[in-house]
Amino acid sequence: MIAAVCFLAMLLGFLLQISTKLVLRRSFGLVAANRGVKIGGPYRLIRHLMYAGYLLTHVGFFLAHPSSWNFAVNSTALAAQCLRLLAEERLLREDPVYAVFMAKTRYRLVPLVF
Repeated sequence: MIAAVCFLAMLLGFLLQISTKLVLRRSFGLVAANRGVKIGGPYRLIRHLMYAGYLLTHVGFFLAHPSSWNFAVNSTALAAQCLRLLAEERLLREDPVYAVFMAKTRYRLVPLVF
């Protein structure tokens, strides 16, 4: 049963990552830059869907394969992603459209948490 839940979390996380990249299209990049602000659809719930997909995938993997090594790797990846999304927001909040988006969509990564 736990394996099925872990698999489902990883699958949903992967699908969220892929669907987000398809929605972002040319707005997706490796370096923080304003390539246009996406605010519709699932972005009404959280501001960083791709990172949420990564998080869901990592949590599913960790629950399927718990170890101190996997905890360390996943925690480091999460910390790096949080630093990256905060850097992106520092850049993007200068755009009035993104500033309004931040006010309307409160959560960055996990609804009701962060």
